[in-house]
Amino acid sequence: MIFSIASVALLAGCSDSGADTDGDGIITAEEVATEINNVALEPGEWENRVEIVDVSLKGLPEGAPAGMMDRMKGTVTTTKSCITPEQAENPGANFFAAQEETNCEVKKFNMSGGSVSSEMVCTNMGGAPGNMTLAMDGQYGSGDYDMTMTMNGGANGMQMNMTAKSSGKRIGECPAG
Repeated sequence: MIFSIASVALLAGCSDSGADTDGDGIITAEEVATEINNVALEPGEWENRVEIVDVSLKGLPEGAPAGMMDRMKGTVTTTKSCITPEQAENPGANFFAAQEETNCEVKKFNMSGGSVSSEMVCTNMGGAPGNMTLAMDGQYGSGDYDMTMTMNGGANGMQMNMTAKSSGKRIGECPAG
């Protein structure tokens, strides 16, 4: 879920002052969506790739499989998605949908000149107790993006830290059907 939010958020952007356009210190979903809608996103089929670079989990319960965290390192997930011309013209609409499904607060969201830097704090994701901070830094264009994401948080005596690289690019027209 978080990677989906991150990918949608990073396929866009454009303001030197960041998303907090009214200067009140609170970045609303509407302010982020407005910034996202300033992008010239290319419609078509996109390939999105996420690689787990590093992961650690402290406080695992007794009986957790040995080496579980080491096996996650280097894991790559590749997905494809189709962005319609309508979605490309209004990418902020997807951000609204993602925000409604999570309990996340955007703390920072700055995109300009092809660079992006953002931070979100999420609580009780999917009904599970705990807090998670997600930070993203990288580069974007109308037909590609490349970023590094860090996630840090925990609950019930467990603490997780993860670093992932995410990239995406337009690979052609959407398949028929």
